[in-house]
Amino acid sequence: GYDDELNLHIPESILSPECDDLDAINFDPSAWRLNASEVDFLSSIFYQFQSDGGAMLSSEDLNSIFSVFPIPLPPWSVRSKQLLKGCFSIPRIDEDVTPPTSLVAGVTFDPEIEEHNITSADPSPSSPSISPSGVTISSSPLPSIDVSKSSELDFTMHAIKPLTYLSWMNHWHMFCTLSPSRCRAELFSLGHVGDILARSKDLHATPTVSPSTIPDGGTKTIFIRALVLGSNDQTKRSIINNLHGIHHDYAVSSSSQPETSCSVVKVMLPNNMNKSMQNETETVVHLIVTEVPSSYYLASSASEKKLLRKKFIALLEKQNAIGDRVYDVAMLVFDTGDEQSWGYAKDIESNLLTGNMPRIFVGTRENQHDSSSPSVCEYQNHCKSMDLEEPIGVSLDETMVDSPLLHHLVRCTQDASFRSIPHGERNKRLAAIKRKCLWFGSVVSVSLVVVFVFKETKKVERGSWRHFFHRLLPFN
Repeated sequence: GYDDELNLHIPESILSPECDDLDAINFDPSAWRLNASEVDFLSSIFYQFQSDGGAMLSSEDLNSIFSVFPIPLPPWSVRSKQLLKGCFSIPRIDEDVTPPTSLVAGVTFDPEIEEHNITSADPSPSSPSISPSGVTISSSPLPSIDVSKSSELDFTMHAIKPLTYLSWMNHWHMFCTLSPSRCRAELFSLGHVGDILARSKDLHATPTVSPSTIPDGGTKTIFIRALVLGSNDQTKRSIINNLHGIHHDYAVSSSSQPETSCSVVKVMLPNNMNKSMQNETETVVHLIVTEVPSSYYLASSASEKKLLRKKFIALLEKQNAIGDRVYDVAMLVFDTGDEQSWGYAKDIESNLLTGNMPRIFVGTRENQHDSSSPSVCEYQNHCKSMDLEEPIGVSLDETMVDSPLLHHLVRCTQDASFRSIPHGERNKRLAAIKRKCLWFGSVVSVSLVVVFVFKETKKVERGSWRHFFHRLLPFN
């Protein structure tokens, strides 16, 4: 709650770093997903603040939503540099939406500095922000705006891209994948108090949003969370850009930390992934893709690689009760014309991935007509020997929205027959045999007990049950 100076104090249960600890013994991938209450709250936020009839949240709308923070920007913007310090990954920020050093709502901000100086601490009586729960939120006295810097403020506000409902939810799903505790701290600051709010009889409580009022609320929705690994950072960036529908190149990030980007697309998919002859329905696909730079692995020492492997075990192997992982699949990207690139992909697979981690191989070529691939048989034989799907070929000059690669990813996450885990079918057969052996062993054991008891009863005269039980249980 708030103290006497209206400073918001977030409960330790929300800020607990254990939620983000990849080495925790009780690590639970479920925490890295938005729950139904949080989705409902974010839907309410969208409809409370949208100013154009429900289609979009404008830059001004987003600025209003996040005005409760000293820097009124979304948590996936440049504000994430400090917010997600120490996390495995940070949001990818492209240069066309990154504001320069500027004065934002009276706060001097520079992405390269770690502290933000407030130029004025005079509270503005007309600037309280009302959360969707009807509670006035103010983390600290709101600073006044330097009018001389209004042009820079205007640039920063417009640097926030307007968001549709699906994009708004897509970014929050991504942010929860980056850090569950920080995501819930942001939601708490915006007015979400979880079960407390649900039990509250306050008339100002956030209303429940019916799925019928949400754009595409009745449409089937799936989520794909992928880790992209490979030696060529430019190639990985091109694949990710095209998956997101970005048709121009951005410079490869100089960051040595993994960066995550997201997008939401609509594709036509069969109702049953296991059957080819099925009617197709429109499906909303939320893509959350984390690019792991090559330097993140190559620059690591042997001990650091062991720690990195532990992180990958938490992100890609550990499952909750219903089989969900933090990330659904690892994409191992290699250049079909470069054997060194293929060697790097195999090295990552053997050193970072375990036999229980799903993975796919993606072979890239410069253009659709490029057939240079001196070791095609090697790629195929490798996957065949491990009982994996063959590498999918991708041309870097083709647009990949609703592409074979996207459908490949969908099949990987939705089709139970897709071979993404090494020797998965063999392991299933062995597990089935083991269950049958255990069942057969139990039946045999029970049968032997029954036969023994039957024989003993034959040896006992009628009415001598006392003697019978004494033979079975020979107590003095």
